[in-house]
Amino acid sequence: MLYFVNLRSLILAAYIGSGLFYLPIEILPKNFSELESSVTKIQSQNCAECNNFCTIKELKSLAKSITVKIISENGWGSGIILKREGKVYTVITNQHVLDTDYKSYLIQTPDGLLYQANKIENQDFQGNDLALLEFRSTHSTYTVASLENSTTLSPGDKTFAAGFPALEKLQDTEFLLTRGRLSILSDHPLEKGYQIGYTNVVKKGMSGGPLLNIYGQVIGINGMHAYPLWGDPYVYSDGSQPTVTLRQKMSHLAFAIPIETLAKLAPKFASIPTIKLDKTASSKVFNYLLFDAFSELMNWKFYRDILPTSSCKSKV
Repeated sequence: MLYFVNLRSLILAAYIGSGLFYLPIEILPKNFSELESSVTKIQSQNCAECNNFCTIKELKSLAKSITVKIISENGWGSGIILKREGKVYTVITNQHVLDTDYKSYLIQTPDGLLYQANKIENQDFQGNDLALLEFRSTHSTYTVASLENSTTLSPGDKTFAAGFPALEKLQDTEFLLTRGRLSILSDHPLEKGYQIGYTNVVKKGMSGGPLLNIYGQVIGINGMHAYPLWGDPYVYSDGSQPTVTLRQKMSHLAFAIPIETLAKLAPKFASIPTIKLDKTASSKVFNYLLFDAFSELMNWKFYRDILPTSSCKSKV
């Protein structure tokens, strides 16, 4: 029995990673309140401000506050509030969301209000599936997204995709946040700029919405769902093609354009902080203490909504 306990302790130490701490399983807290305070203590040593863990409830609230519905004659897509300058807000979305004959758009904000929107025409996105809109709000103030470089992620990290899936009626405003994991972070972009492949469900209407990390920061712009019904999207921007095996893997994933692509092409509208915090340790705690891998290892029953408190913030 002693050998078994020590082996499990070693496994736990390997999962949590060297350099953070070593906590033998036999002295782990045996109730949720103690576990919660322990994890909160861990995160406070490794995170600051918005880099604390977000609960699922907080993530959904934050994602909803920065996501808008973009309405055109063909239906709707989603967008992300990117910048505020005075009363004018800038929204990023996919170009294919705006591809209509009648170039008139409405933006529905998180409070349900509708605003006339204009496309920013003088921005060259060099063939990437990106477009900018702006609208003016004289009375209401809206939340602006916080951005983070997608290269801070690794395959297996948790991702959260948000947007407004297409429903039967235009007035339907169902907001959807789906959970998944990063699967591919390609060095070479596909045509139209798609580089981030992830397992989240992304439905029609969610194009242009945010892809978030566990800290509530936007790392990408949704735009391509899994199992496309037409066309051949799995071609690199230089004309080359992935291997057959990689192509098959790609077809099972949704894809996003990295937010750093936007920052590079339109620095006036998007900037990513240059100061990088080491989130590796806290990310591992999140992945293994709060989700299935850890509960299976411990042989305990965990409830996913029992997460540590955080100070997840965004800009207004």
